[in-house]
Amino acid sequence: MNTFVCVVGAGPAGLVTAIGLARAGVPFVLLDAGHGPVTESRGLVVHAGALEVLDELDVAGDLLREGTLVRDFRIAVRGRALMRIPLGEVPSRFPYVLLVPQATTEAELYARLAELGHTPLSGHRVTGARQDGDHYEITGEDPGGRPFTVRARHLVGADGLHSTVRDAIGVGLPRHTYDTAFLSADVDMRDGPDPGLAHIMPSRHGLLFLAPLPRGRWRLIISVRSPGGRRPDPPSRAEVQGHLRQRGLPRATITTVHKSAGVLLHHGIADDFGRGRAALAGDAAHVHSPAGGMGMNTGIQDAHDLAATLATIHRGEDAATALAGYRRRRMDAARQVVAFTDRIMRLVTLDTVAVHVLRTSAFALAGLVPAIRRRVALMVSCTTRTPARTGAPGLPSA
Repeated sequence: MNTFVCVVGAGPAGLVTAIGLARAGVPFVLLDAGHGPVTESRGLVVHAGALEVLDELDVAGDLLREGTLVRDFRIAVRGRALMRIPLGEVPSRFPYVLLVPQATTEAELYARLAELGHTPLSGHRVTGARQDGDHYEITGEDPGGRPFTVRARHLVGADGLHSTVRDAIGVGLPRHTYDTAFLSADVDMRDGPDPGLAHIMPSRHGLLFLAPLPRGRWRLIISVRSPGGRRPDPPSRAEVQGHLRQRGLPRATITTVHKSAGVLLHHGIADDFGRGRAALAGDAAHVHSPAGGMGMNTGIQDAHDLAATLATIHRGEDAATALAGYRRRRMDAARQVVAFTDRIMRLVTLDTVAVHVLRTSAFALAGLVPAIRRRVALMVSCTTRTPARTGAPGLPSA
């Protein structure tokens, strides 16, 4: 099988890359070891910067009909509001955050790709890739265990934290594992906080984050200590209820836990976002804590930039120059995100009494300064790091 681009991984970054290539008329093959959109609880937050990208790909409208719009994050301690992050004030035509399960986001991306006449080759596990002259030879096993080979001028690794492509091209991703992990649970809840807001509740017991979901459900994120980097077990209803009472919501009652998981947290950036004619995007290139919900959003922006860059190469631009520009732009963006999320992670999860008192005072003071609130909103919204604002080429239509 021969093509111009081989994209490995059909998560949000891989799917957005493929949609962009399809719109630009660039030949590609999309390989994925899985069998369709994820079903487990993963990314929830789609910020304004990613919605701008998805709108250009004709996906945002469908997602907006499926999710919940929130214009403010509220930071509170035991019911006392300290600060609001005014996402409704960001300079975007999407002045809000969209809360929608990643399974829905991926399903809409799959549907859009199908509308453009393409489908991923599901169940195709890539085991290796090597450069052969001016092509890459990508090898693996199909759903029946039979070997396959794809020859492509360009290779895209959108295959996650444990990227086969990244390893094959000899790029490292040094990363640090936090000694704090997260419990995630999608729940039905009575007597909870205002469902029109997302709530950030730091305490001396750890962080509690609550985000309203469609159909009246809530996504809860609960920080717990994890010395030695051991992944915590998925929490039971009783455990989730105990964390709510401990962290400032004594009247809220969990009636049903629909999905739950324990999540280890890492942060790090790849040594480079590609090598030769190969490029990395999304979690294959950078990983960071979910503080602010910017992980999937940054990957979507990587993918849009990369698709547009590859389209310019397909039209005749010098590959080395174009890909160097992609790597520079997206590494700069990733450094900003990793640094910001690491600071936030450490701020909200330190759990001594003294730190909690100082943190509460700092949030209260910051909440009084509009310029600080707007700056945080701008960073969280991902709008300053969209491809259009970082000098990326525009994505042509075929």
